[in-house]
Amino acid sequence: MNGIIYFTHVKQEYEHKNMEHMIGEKLLETGLEREYGLSLKREPRALGEHGKPFFTLQPKIHYNISHSGKYVACIIAPEEVGIDIQMHRKANYGRMLERMVPSHMVREILEADEPEQAFFTQWVLREAYIKWTGEGLSRDLRTIPMDSGCYMLLDLEPGYSGAVWSMDPMEISWEYVEVTLD
Repeated sequence: MNGIIYFTHVKQEYEHKNMEHMIGEKLLETGLEREYGLSLKREPRALGEHGKPFFTLQPKIHYNISHSGKYVACIIAPEEVGIDIQMHRKANYGRMLERMVPSHMVREILEADEPEQAFFTQWVLREAYIKWTGEGLSRDLRTIPMDSGCYMLLDLEPGYSGAVWSMDPMEISWEYVEVTLD
């Protein structure tokens, strides 16, 4: 199974202007045209039970969008998929972990050689999972079964973590797109 991630760096003129959603839509528009010859404007969408968007007339085309820091990414795949990218930020990891992972994992993560990396690995895995299933934050992140479906950690630059989750193993290719908003 193949998936493709269309991604971009947020241009300086768009930084801190809450334009990441529009940039994600532009990546989806580009990917849909390049991969399937379809126009996003002509493809009706609806929302699932918890708000995950999907194409109503294209049941074999799935997508998901994530953004953090200078990155915006859109994965397009032939099955349900979730992607999450996070820029590392200093935080009270212990307090956040208590709401994010089962209790037996909290100490393991905090005592890891690189606790920040361990924390963000868990963050992106759990976010990608709930985006894959469409449950969103209605799901208690501590109850996510790490043996359900398939996940892949993304190789990103230092200071960023990312993950993709799907039912079946996926070969992923990357496509950089320079996004300009009109």
